[in-house]
Amino acid sequence: MSENILTKEELRNSVGLTIEDFDEELKATEAAAIQKLKLSGILASKITKDDKLITTTILSYVKANFRFTEANLAERYQQVFEENKNFMRSTAEYTVKSGETK
Repeated sequence: MSENILTKEELRNSVGLTIEDFDEELKATEAAAIQKLKLSGILASKITKDDKLITTTILSYVKANFRFTEANLAERYQQVFEENKNFMRSTAEYTVKSGETK
């Protein structure tokens, strides 16, 4: 379901890799981002590849937490992740199932 939002190639490209050596680590980092979104109150059914806010948020988390040596860059990507996550968790579109009211 929501555990396979991005392909290995998309994850590799996001951090500038062309080799497959770190695929497992990248997928684990993606899974951590997805889990954080769920734990913050975003419905699993809303975490889809078709939602550009979701994919951008996941990619920001991956970029922030995958071997960046430049701290400022990693911090900026983490900030984007947090801002997007907080925005989504404050909206009914991402936190309320269809047919429910908040």
